[in-house]
Amino acid sequence: MGVISNISLCVFLAAQSASLPAGTFLEAKLESTVETVNSEVGDEVIAITNGPLRRVNEVIVPKGSLLHGRVETIQAATPNDEGRVRLVFREIELPDGRRLQTWITNSFEAPSPKRSLRYALLMGSGAAAGGLIGGKAARVAGIIGGTLIGFLIAGNSRNSKLPDLTLRPGQVIKLQLGEELKID
Repeated sequence: MGVISNISLCVFLAAQSASLPAGTFLEAKLESTVETVNSEVGDEVIAITNGPLRRVNEVIVPKGSLLHGRVETIQAATPNDEGRVRLVFREIELPDGRRLQTWITNSFEAPSPKRSLRYALLMGSGAAAGGLIGGKAARVAGIIGGTLIGFLIAGNSRNSKLPDLTLRPGQVIKLQLGEELKID
C-alpha cells in the first residue's frame, strides 16, 4: 500500500468514528420534572443538549440531541440532610435518529439554608437582651448568658426537615460523561 492509500484510509477511518473522553462536561435542558418528594428510583428523565459536544472543531453530538435517562438514586429531605438526586442518562438520540449508548451523570441537592445567619441573629439578639436585663452590675454575665440562650434557640429552632429539591422542565443542568463516548 502506498503513502497516499495509507493517508486515505486514515482519513476514511477518522470520518467513520469519533470519540469524546470520559469527564467531558455538557449542559442539557430538562424536559422532565424531578422532585425528591414525589419522584422514585427508575423514573424516566429526558433532557436536550444545550449546545454541541465537540472534539477540537468537529461536532460529535449536535445541539438538540435527546438524552434518555432515569433517576438513579433519590433522597427526600430529612431533619439532617437536604433533598438530593442522582440522574443517569444511558442513551443519546441524535437529530438524525441514530441512538448512542453512553453513561452521562451528575448529582444534585437542594441548597442549604442559611444556618450561620440564623445563629448570628439569635445569638446577637440574645446577647443584647442579656446585656439589657443584666444592667450595669451583671452586664457581662447577661451578655454571655444571652449569647448561650441565643445559640440554644438557633440550634433547636430548625424546621422539621431541610429543603427538598425540585428540578423543573426548562432548567439547565450540568452533566458529565462517565465513560468515553464512541461514535462509529
